[in-house]
Amino acid sequence: MFQMTQLGNNNNEIGTISRVGNEYQIEIRLWDGGRCILRTVDCQRITHNVALVDAIGTVTVEDGLYRFWTVDDEEVILEVAARDLIWEPEE
Repeated sequence: MFQMTQLGNNNNEIGTISRVGNEYQIEIRLWDGGRCILRTVDCQRITHNVALVDAIGTVTVEDGLYRFWTVDDEEVILEVAARDLIWEPEE
């Protein structure tokens, strides 16, 4: 099973965020040149701070609130309020 913390502190970056129907998909560009997609389930809110560099530091999950922090863990790049995020690796 995929752990959200595997995305953090590994030179991964947030890519394109797009809406698909009533949900969102978040592209993650992986350190090794690959990519994956995170798909929201029952998303209530998504906030992307585009003024920040998209390199991911710590990823925290608490009560349906997913926070992707900057590499120095000082600011939140992306915040998703959803029941779940589903990991889909690139084929």
